[in-house]
Amino acid sequence: MRFLSRILGNLFTFLLALTLAVIIWYNAVQAEDPLRTQFLQIPIEVIGRPDNTILLSPNAPQSVQIVFQGPLSLVANLRDQNFSATLDLSQVPFGEETLVPVRVQADNPRVNLLSQSPEQLLVLLEQTVSRAIPVELDLRGSVAIGYTQGEPLIDPPTIIVSGIATQVEALETARVTVFLSNDRETVRRMPQPIFYNRQGRVASVSGLELSTELVEVTIPIRESEGYAEKIINVNLVGEPAPGYRVVGVEVEPPTILLQGRPTLLSNLPWVSTEPIDVTGLTESFRPQVALSLPQGVTLAEIDEIFVQITIEPFRTTSIFNRVPQLQGLGRGLLAELNVETVRVVLFGPLPVLNALIEEEVSVTLDLFGLGPGTYNLEPDVNFPEQRGIELRSVQPAMVTVRITRDVTATTAAPDTAVIPITFTTAGTPAPAVQMLIGVHEQTAVFLAPRRLAEYH
Repeated sequence: MRFLSRILGNLFTFLLALTLAVIIWYNAVQAEDPLRTQFLQIPIEVIGRPDNTILLSPNAPQSVQIVFQGPLSLVANLRDQNFSATLDLSQVPFGEETLVPVRVQADNPRVNLLSQSPEQLLVLLEQTVSRAIPVELDLRGSVAIGYTQGEPLIDPPTIIVSGIATQVEALETARVTVFLSNDRETVRRMPQPIFYNRQGRVASVSGLELSTELVEVTIPIRESEGYAEKIINVNLVGEPAPGYRVVGVEVEPPTILLQGRPTLLSNLPWVSTEPIDVTGLTESFRPQVALSLPQGVTLAEIDEIFVQITIEPFRTTSIFNRVPQLQGLGRGLLAELNVETVRVVLFGPLPVLNALIEEEVSVTLDLFGLGPGTYNLEPDVNFPEQRGIELRSVQPAMVTVRITRDVTATTAAPDTAVIPITFTTAGTPAPAVQMLIGVHEQTAVFLAPRRLAEYH
């Protein structure tokens, strides 16, 4: 017993000495490399997510803030790469919001993790699936009388929808709508499908992936037995008035649906209108006409048929050589031109040009305010524009006018002037002449044959 007591006493002394040694060593180490507390933001890595799933919540990358402690020499060089923060989804059920812990670890065991925020995240994990949703056609309206509708073709017949299982599983059909309006030819449409759920209500496909956004629908349409659509040919007789021509013939409608024996209809290339007489016409008109149908063929529909017949005059050119008329020549001045006549080319309806008399076309030169000298002036052409006549050219485009003083008139008769005067008899202008007349307050008065004329 005495020996055992001695051993126990020595052991207690040994342990006490060891503890004191450790404390002394720890204090010595702390003095050289003290502990430091530090903060870091660590990105969270999602692991263990099953295939064919989508993480709905959280829907953005997350991070965790950690507080850790360690020796100054170690902590000072630590970065977020020295830590890992993971969110394990391997045990998370589908379609249920579940709290999952965020596990943070340091790659150095000497680092002590004091706290983290957040410690767990609310997670919603959904399974993704793909389904073939059948396409249904909602056909409205009908084809024209005498035509038969064939079996519609839908391409593609199904649409592959991929996405969250709960959304995809709720879908029942994809419906496309096509409207017919007395169609006579094969109809092709590209409508956008509308999805419906199992309760028959419109379902949203937002966020889902579709194999196609549009569906092509083809509806064959053909003529029924005993019906045929034929072109209408217009039967014109006669000729318009001289100088006029038919420039357009338009039928409304251009085709007509006929009914009769199939063999008779197949041998009929077109149908003609009853004769339309255009003899001596000068204006367009739009008559309602009837068709000249062979025996055994009738109209499948009662239609009003109109023919727009456009009649226009021939358009041509006409040349007029006119002596220029001087206007505004000053008192005591003479004007000399470099040309005797000006060539005027007019374009318009042939009957109008044929009826146009020479005196209706005139050429004038404006000399108002011009003194002695040489001038290049543009001729002013006057003609009845309201009749559809156009001016095509004037030759020459510029007329040279030399204005000089009348020396004889100035010295012999200071109160007189030589002024160009145009006589008019019985309403018809005569060629311009020059007469020496008296002048009083800028008004020339003279006696012409059977007429008193005044020039201001």
